[in-house]
Amino acid sequence: MKRIIVTVTNLREPQKIVGIKVTIRSKLETILQQKYIESLLQKEGMEDANPVGMLMDTHHKPEPNPENNEPNQSNSYAKLLGELQYLANCT
Repeated sequence: MKRIIVTVTNLREPQKIVGIKVTIRSKLETILQQKYIESLLQKEGMEDANPVGMLMDTHHKPEPNPENNEPNQSNSYAKLLGELQYLANCT
């Protein structure tokens, strides 16, 4: 029987995991995606936008397919929705 010696390193409490900021204080864990959100806003030119309670004017009629792509192909709006859905559901 072989003996395997393993060295364990204590990396302390995590501060950041895959771009997600982690804060742990007396049994309360907080995760923040501020950098990811800021990068999405900057990419879309919305870094100076103000948050509102209602996401869209209920009287606004959206135009389909803003970039005249084929309906089954991805466009920038669909990509942004996917990124926001990832933010909401996966982190």
